[in-house]
Order: sequence, then structure tokens, then C-alpha cells
Amino acid sequence: MATLQKLRNMGPLLIIIVGLALFAFIAGDAWKILQPHQGSLNVGSVNGKEISVTEYQKMFDEYTNVLKLLRNTNNLSEEDYAQAKDYVWYTLVRSQIINDEAEKIGITFTDAELQSIVNEGTHPALQQTPFYNPQTRKFDVDALNQFLSDYEQYKNDENFAMQYKALYDFWRFIENSIADEMIAQKYQALVMNSIISNPVVAKSNFDSNNATYDIEIKAIPYSAIADSTVSVSNSEVKKLYKEKKDLFKQLTESRSIKYVSSKVTPSAQDREDLRAELAEIADSLKADNADYENISRFAYSEVPYCKIAWAKDVYPEEVQVRLDNAKENEVFGPIYNASDDSYTVFKYLSSTTVADSVKVKLLYVTAENNDATKALADSIMTVLKGGADFKELAKKYDQEGVENWIKSSDYEGAKLQENDVVYLSTILNADKNKYGVIEFDGVPTKIIFMVTEKKNPEKKYNAVVIKRQSQFSSETYNEAYNKFSQFVASCKNTEDLESKAEEFGYTVLEQNYLFNSAHNIANLPQTRNAIKWLFSEAKVGQVSPLYECGNNDNLLVITPTKISEQGYVALSEVESELKYELLNDKKAESIIAQMSGKSFDEIGAMNGAKSDVVKRISFSAPAFINITSSSEPVICAAATRLNEGEVSAPIKGNNAVYVIKLISKTSKEAEFNAESEGNNVKMNVQRSASQYLKDLNENSNTVDNRYLFF
Repeated sequence: MATLQKLRNMGPLLIIIVGLALFAFIAGDAWKILQPHQGSLNVGSVNGKEISVTEYQKMFDEYTNVLKLLRNTNNLSEEDYAQAKDYVWYTLVRSQIINDEAEKIGITFTDAELQSIVNEGTHPALQQTPFYNPQTRKFDVDALNQFLSDYEQYKNDENFAMQYKALYDFWRFIENSIADEMIAQKYQALVMNSIISNPVVAKSNFDSNNATYDIEIKAIPYSAIADSTVSVSNSEVKKLYKEKKDLFKQLTESRSIKYVSSKVTPSAQDREDLRAELAEIADSLKADNADYENISRFAYSEVPYCKIAWAKDVYPEEVQVRLDNAKENEVFGPIYNASDDSYTVFKYLSSTTVADSVKVKLLYVTAENNDATKALADSIMTVLKGGADFKELAKKYDQEGVENWIKSSDYEGAKLQENDVVYLSTILNADKNKYGVIEFDGVPTKIIFMVTEKKNPEKKYNAVVIKRQSQFSSETYNEAYNKFSQFVASCKNTEDLESKAEEFGYTVLEQNYLFNSAHNIANLPQTRNAIKWLFSEAKVGQVSPLYECGNNDNLLVITPTKISEQGYVALSEVESELKYELLNDKKAESIIAQMSGKSFDEIGAMNGAKSDVVKRISFSAPAFINITSSSEPVICAAATRLNEGEVSAPIKGNNAVYVIKLISKTSKEAEFNAESEGNNVKMNVQRSASQYLKDLNENSNTVDNRYLFF
């Protein structure tokens, strides 16, 4: 039962754990009932091994539950869920790839190794658990062991099983994460430690990185030669494509689409209806005995009503500009704000000067019942007023008694409960260095406090603000839907979509290289069904059904214009890129030929030539050439081979052909350390060698079918 008491003491953490357990229970049943795909029950495969929907769903639930636990929330945003889906998939794929390779060469990670890491207690993942020492706030293996012992004792007890199971699942997730990470680290270490450096390379690297060069440049940009004067044949493009084919490999299929998206917006009548509604609310605010809290709540105001005064800049802009000249109990509005399509009414109540930051120390007092709590609080107050040390007294009641700052940014603009208002109002209006007691209706706990410091007194305003954005009505939505539906029905193919869009007042847009792992189309939420249709049914030129998406405010129709299969990208898709490269190659050849036999100054006088001086370039800081707006690492390499005053041969760069003259070379005063520099070289090479994981992934024949289910 000791662990149960610890869980109770966790307060909000326990609530989250119970919530997570309930969520897992409900989600599990919903999965069985609403199974979205009745064919294959695999979300994909890696190295020929299937990944089942159940496995993926289980890991996804575990990971999102961990996120909720760590963020102290029961809800995640759509973006959070999208990122979680990708992270879980990446983790599954990476784990499968690494584990397959590790198994081949005998790399393992044992339970004993895991236990050693847990006992040591320094792994970052362990610091994210609730098993910590209250004093040090660091992971405590004894706290973990106590929980695991209690879990075995109470896991079958229906009163506690749900709480314990949720926390136990969280711990298992941490264990599995550490194990997967350590296997990957062992494999990576094996690959990386196979890379060595030698003293010659180390010395060369040291000299290069500790030298800087000042150079004078003459450059002729490729743009100085018109494209029309250079010809590139189809055979040359095909040859370059074959040479660079591996650069154009696409691991998964993709789609290019054209689409029409129509956002439903409020009509003029919708805005007029809102204005009239807020005009009535403005009249109700004029009453002296108006219930501002209820008026705000039932009006669904975007700005919550609060009895605590706020700084001016917390209020909406249309309210801010009127506050200083407002009279007490004056009502304004409806005021239209075109920037966010909203109407606002507000009643100015009062203003006051309050510290923007207050430092306070607190002592929570709770006993068996209200009378006992009051008696204890009175006793503590008497002792404190008699000169007792606050911190020492706090320790007696298992509290730290430290001072904390309360800042206006912590509460201004937020929706506060009544007890929050009581708490803040009491502290903000209290005198410094005097003990007081905060009491709440219906709550036995009392808080003994003292304000020790106040900073930045500022004028604050109290006002009742009712602000509402315009919303489209069902009539407006139905009208927009019917129009868009007629448009979609009139389109049989892509050509129809393009030709009839203007007739209906819509714009056709396009999106290229859309993968089935995408979470949306055109950055619109709730477009999963459109993605599923696109990758499972659609043919080029076919027009999709009408999709209602966005935040229930958008209509969408799509048509695929190109299907790019997995494998090498077709020549036609990269032809322009290759042709551009060949054009620059031929321009470079022509420019280099024209430079032949000319002096440095003569090259600077050539048609289209540009000159500049660039200082302090090095291997650690590659040259950016302003006159061609290009980063040119090759210039650094050329400078290292020159003596002062020496001129280089023509250098083919990314945007131009260059000739450089070395003005000076400066070497830093540093002592060469063969071992240290060798390690630097090794690390640099290892960064390039990390490509191994990408290579393993390319060879794994990974299939991602998540779009069919999620």
C-alpha cells in the first residue's frame, strides 16, 4: 500500500495515469469495432518482415501516452499525433533494420546490461520517470524497485490495477527504448571504430584548418554566356542521367496532383446576425446588477471574464485603444475587427495599480477536518508571528517553504476558477512582510503566506469583454457545398477540372511529389481519406469525390496528374536539371578556353568578368563569393596550393570560372597534437560514414501502408 500512497501523493500525475488507462481501454475497444481496413492487417514491412496494425497501434498508444504523461496533459494536438505516427514508424523501421544486422554479427543487449544502466541511473530516459528522489529530483532505483514490488502485489487487485498497470506500461516503454538505443549504439560503434586515421592525414588536416588565406579573384559567371549560344543534345542528357542515376532513386512511390480547395467563409448575413446578437449583449452589460461571468460564458466569448485586473496589452487591440479614455461602467460596441473578422463589445469597470511580479512563500495546512485545519493554521500563525523560522517550520510539515515568483504573465488572459481568483487577489493585494491566511469555500486546505517582494507596479484594467469571430451558418455552408458539389459533378477528368474551375470561381493549384506518408494535402487537416483514395484507387486524370475537410470548413477535390513509381526517377522528370548542369559545363569549357594564355589582369578585363578580394578563407570557413552569390569550397582547396603572389589556373566553380591570386597566408600559433588531431579526422570521416543507416534503409525494401489505416 506504500506505493499506492505515493501515487496518491503525486496528485495530478495520478489523474493523468488513470486517464491514460481509460483512454487505452476505450481506444482498444474502438479499434476492434471501427477497424478501418478489412483486407491485410499489416501497416507495412521491413526486410520482408510484416509489421502488423496491432503492433504499430500498440507502440503508438504507448508513445502518445508517454507524451501525455511527460507533458502533464490528457490531450495532444493533431500535429503532435502526426509527429508521433512518424516517430513510431521511424523507430520500428530503424529497430528492425539494426536488429537484423546486429543478429547477423552477434550483437546483443542483455537484461544484465539493462539492469546495470538502471542501477547507474544516469541515462536521460530515466530522468523522465516519476521514480525519483524528492530531495535530489534525480532518478532513484530504490523508488523504482519499490513500485515494481508493489505492482506485483496489487496488479490483480481491481481497486488499484488500472493505476498500477498504466505506470507499469510506461516503465516498460522506457526499458524497451533504452534497449533499442543501446543495440543501435553498439552497431554504430562497430561501424565507426572500423574507421581509422593516420599521422600524415592528421598533420595535413591540422595545417589546413589552422591556415587562413587572403585572395584576389577574377571571375566570369556562367550567366555571362547566353543559354541560346550553347547546345546540349539528348544523347548528352541521357549519358549524364546514366552516370548520376543513383542520385535519382526514389525509395517510395509518389503522386503529383492538381486540386481545388474552397474554404467556407461567413456571409454578409452571418456577420449581420452576429452584430445584432452582440448588440443585445451590449444592452445586457449596461445593467448595474449584470452577472458578468454568466454573460461571458453564455455568449461564448473568446476573452474570459476575470475579476482580476489585466495589463492593457492582454486585451484585444480594439479594446486596448479605448481603455485610457473610457469612463467607469461605459459600454462599447459592437466593434468590427476586419483583421480577424470578429465583433467585440465590452464594459469598462475600473483600473488599479498592481505589481507585475510578486514573490511569495507558502505553507499548505490540512488536517482531519475543517475545525482541526483551522486550529492548526491558527497555531502555526501564532508561532510564525512569534518569530519562528518559516523554512524550518515548513520542513516539519514535509514542505520546502521556498519563495516563488508569481508573474502577471502566469494568469493574465487565462480562464481562472473561483478559488484561483481568491488565491491571486489575496496575494496581489497583500502587504509585504506580513503573514496572512488564504481560505477557500468548500476546501479544507488553508494556505499561510507572506509576500516578501513586489516588482514593477503597473496600471491594470478590469473590463468585461465579449469577443466573437464570425462563423458561417448551416445555410451558408449548404450553399457553398451545393455549388462545389455541382462543380465536382461536372468534372470527368483533369482537363474538365482546369477548364471549369474559372467558370465556378475556383482556382486550380498543384502539389508535386506527394508521398503516402503525408499527413495531409495542401496543408489541410482531415484529408486522410483523400490520401487513401489517391494511393489506393486513383488513376491519372481521374477526379476524386468531394471531400469535406479542414476544420469542418473546407471542401476539396483532387486529380492525380502523375504517378511516380518506386525506383529510379524517370529521365523526363530530371531532364531540365541535367540540361542546366551540362549547359554550365559547356560554358565553363568555353570560358576556360578563352582564359588560356591570358594574364591575371587580362582575365579581369574580359567581357563579363568580375573582381573581388576575399579575406580569411579556410577549410573550416569555406569561401562565399559575393560577386557570384555562391559558396565555392573548391577555391579554398586551390588557395592551399599557391605561394604568395602566385596565380592559379582557371577553376571551375558552382556559378562561375575563377582565377585566384594568393595575397597572403596566415597560420595560427597552435601546437600539433597527433592523437587529438587524429581523433578529429576520424570524427569527420565518421560523420560521412553515418550514411550506412541510409544505405541499410534503401536496401531494406521498406513498405509503408499506414495511409490505409491511419
